[in-house]
Amino acid sequence: MAKYRETMHTNLEAMVFMTTICVEHLEKTRGTIINMSSIRGAHASPKESAYCMAKSAIDMFTKCMATELGPKGIRVNSIK
Repeated sequence: MAKYRETMHTNLEAMVFMTTICVEHLEKTRGTIINMSSIRGAHASPKESAYCMAKSAIDMFTKCMATELGPKGIRVNSIK
């Protein structure tokens, strides 16, 4: 569980936190958010379940934020 928590914190929670604190500034500047994903978000890999789950969550987070922040003039995309 410790490895799972560390992986989710590093890969997902940090991204969610940074997004929430930047929205006000990005709305004023019509900025862009680019998230780093991975092909592992769509394909399972032995002994990398936490990483694969985190990257899959990043893909969905990116889609959700694009929908939510798009009307505010903020583009949200990811690179795999």
